[in-house]
Amino acid sequence: MSSTSRICIRVRPKSLFRLRFITVRCSKASGSEAVSHGDRAAGKRAAGGSDLEQEDNRPIKDEDVRIAGSRIEDARIFNRRLVFETIFQRAPISRVEIAGIVGLKPQTISSITRELLEQGLISEAGRSSGLRGQPQIYLEPHADAGFSVGIHIDRNHCQLMICDLKRRARARLEISCNTRDPEETVARMAEGIAQALDDNAIPRGKVWGIGLVLPTFGSDVYDFDFSMQHWEAWRDVPFVENLQSLCGLQVLVENDATAAAIGERIHRSGAQDATFVYFYIGHGTGAGLIIDGYPFKGVGGNAGELGLLPIAGLDGSPVWPETGAKDILSLTGLAHACGMTEETVDNDELNRLCALRDHRLMNWLASAAAVVRDATAIIEVMFDPGFIAVGGALPRAIVEMLVDRAYPLRPTPAARRDRAFPRLMPAILIYDAAVTGAAMLPIFVNTSHNFRHLYFRQVLGDERPFDGASPV
Repeated sequence: MSSTSRICIRVRPKSLFRLRFITVRCSKASGSEAVSHGDRAAGKRAAGGSDLEQEDNRPIKDEDVRIAGSRIEDARIFNRRLVFETIFQRAPISRVEIAGIVGLKPQTISSITRELLEQGLISEAGRSSGLRGQPQIYLEPHADAGFSVGIHIDRNHCQLMICDLKRRARARLEISCNTRDPEETVARMAEGIAQALDDNAIPRGKVWGIGLVLPTFGSDVYDFDFSMQHWEAWRDVPFVENLQSLCGLQVLVENDATAAAIGERIHRSGAQDATFVYFYIGHGTGAGLIIDGYPFKGVGGNAGELGLLPIAGLDGSPVWPETGAKDILSLTGLAHACGMTEETVDNDELNRLCALRDHRLMNWLASAAAVVRDATAIIEVMFDPGFIAVGGALPRAIVEMLVDRAYPLRPTPAARRDRAFPRLMPAILIYDAAVTGAAMLPIFVNTSHNFRHLYFRQVLGDERPFDGASPV
């Protein structure tokens, strides 16, 4: 074997993991020829502290990588996580189906599922009938074994949702707050979380974390000022650390478009492993990108900033225009078109204008549909998604009218005759999309390897709530 060799780690098609290639420097003296790539802990040991998964998108250097063996305990933990993830993502599911997906022996599957059942992390969900042979027992997560808090902050308003391990909403709360004051807002969020947990008798020790979604870059590392009006104060406040301190729970942060896309992935049938995009229309405009069932975040976590995209023709310029998509396709653009302020825009008033077919709203729909049409063409030729869903802070009736007016779409290779979905359509989740995605973040990050590596900078440690869990 040469001093530097390329090792291909292959996985089953449509499995929970994607094909990855890593380059390692092998030691001739040791004769080692493989690297354990089971979980993040094993990866870091194999790399001597560096990260083989390239979670921060920096290239792997050969001199930083060495070969190390894998402990049996690492494999046991990884297999346990893999089986639990499969049950969580695909329940109800039988042991035979789990074995076919993850590629482990039936005896191993039986051992792991028995342990998960004894700990109360999963439960039986019925038996198969009418089939040959012994009836199969279906498994699903035990709903009360874990909970997750989701928070979506928008201007002067906060949505809170608590979900269980079966992805069901167990609590919802609407909180009014002055979002120009981040410290006050964080305090109100902490109070709301405590109230929701107490009112629904949810033990804090079973909460896996908080997913926090808000529409701001929140950093000063950029060459240009991308801060959104109303959110400037959040850039210099350690709001994540403050919320963690007040609640005693891990906080994971995401933007509203990506969170909405995660929510859509959960609730749309057939989207579990799909590649699609969610156009999120709020006070700004974003695109949540889901590739093979997982969010695509980009190097800095800013993939899909659709609102910054110049759209030719909006300002009459034949070349690079100063007007961006967010100037039209947003609540801000809608408010200006209808003679309202951003503070007075609400769904009740928008529904009233829609029912009257108000000419100002109709004119905005025509302009916004042109933006959607061009943005759809750009996204389709870049990512070839299975579909694009449209949603956000608008009433469903207006979203449906916007989608209808965007047709006919521009010719792209996405216009296939064998499509399973329309190229552009209203989202399943619109108003609740972002908070639903927020509530799923801690659960997905703790159950899924591929979700976890996307948020590794925010995860406090590699141990997960169900590792070595006590009986429920």
